[in-house]
Amino acid sequence: MTRQRVLLALTVYNGREVVRRSLTSAAHLSRDVADIDVLVLDDCSPDPGFSDEVAAWCREFGHDLYRSPRNLGIPRNVNLGLLAAIEGGYDHVVISNSDVVYSANAIDQLVRTANSDPRIGSVTAWSTNVSIYSIPNRSPDTHLVHQAVVDEVGASLAASFGAHAVDIPAGISFAMLIPVPVVRAVGLMDPVFGRGYCEETDWSRRSLAAGFRLTLGAGAFVYHAGGGSTTAAGLVSAGETTVPANERIIDLRYPEFRTDVARFYSEGVLGELWTQATDSIITRAVAQHGYDVTVGLRPARATSAVDRMPPVTVDVVVDDRSAHCVIDAAGFTETIDGDALEVAETIRSRFGAARQVDLYDVGPWAERTADLIAGDDAVTRHRNYPARV
Repeated sequence: MTRQRVLLALTVYNGREVVRRSLTSAAHLSRDVADIDVLVLDDCSPDPGFSDEVAAWCREFGHDLYRSPRNLGIPRNVNLGLLAAIEGGYDHVVISNSDVVYSANAIDQLVRTANSDPRIGSVTAWSTNVSIYSIPNRSPDTHLVHQAVVDEVGASLAASFGAHAVDIPAGISFAMLIPVPVVRAVGLMDPVFGRGYCEETDWSRRSLAAGFRLTLGAGAFVYHAGGGSTTAAGLVSAGETTVPANERIIDLRYPEFRTDVARFYSEGVLGELWTQATDSIITRAVAQHGYDVTVGLRPARATSAVDRMPPVTVDVVVDDRSAHCVIDAAGFTETIDGDALEVAETIRSRFGAARQVDLYDVGPWAERTADLIAGDDAVTRHRNYPARV
């Protein structure tokens, strides 16, 4: 059987601080499922010398490059990628922003999901900072800028969800795969959206009307920083995430759209997916790197960037017999509340032995909680006051 071919169309406009990271990540992608070509579309970036840097990076990584002679805006720049995929005879095209880090298996997973049903018209990846399709994370820009951490998150989600496709009200083209036959059927992005924003919503609703499914690839993950180049370019104002004029076009064309979004959100599908995704990430991280436990109010520790998945932290605060527990794997968190000893038993039975257990409390229930989690291992007892008010 002939291997499928994917064109990854990565749109660029300024963004010196993020683009090289994205190009590096694209070079790191697995080709287990399909052949991948990377096309970088520089939309005439005005930052002095930046386009030359992009060209040098593309030569370094073996990516193809096209620099528009004048600024086209996001919809037209995306259309260059869509047309290149049609003319190049590709099976799929991935429209991508340039402030992302792809998990190594991201394109493999997007293709697997698209191949699971011929009615699928698009597959959007999980991420952070991508509207409702974001897995909650307390510090994404600390941990998820690093390739190794994103790779582990992607591996966790792939193992948990496989090629599972979740129907959604609209795709988001920060990292969205479209089968090329669907591009032929639905057409390109509408240039009425000018410099950008909402064009993929319009395309999604047209795709839906043509009978195709809009899906979230629950087993695919791509970190997204979000908004850097568009804010700097004046496309959106600081603190804004969209263009009001373009939102009004969507409201005029698709008056049912916001109701569909509200209905989708209220059905609770996302909440269940968030829980499963976070659980899979934490469980894998514990298996790979172990976990450390703090019982009581530990001294504040500085949050620092790491270049690999850190050990999972389990912070337990005991108030008489009640406990509040926060489990954290690279910013993905779960909480457990309840009887202190039952919480301790839950942690120990779920994760096994901890790497270390530190006790910053002199209360009897806190001590029993720490001892129960530690099992046969020693608890390190600290008698200094915690750095809290």
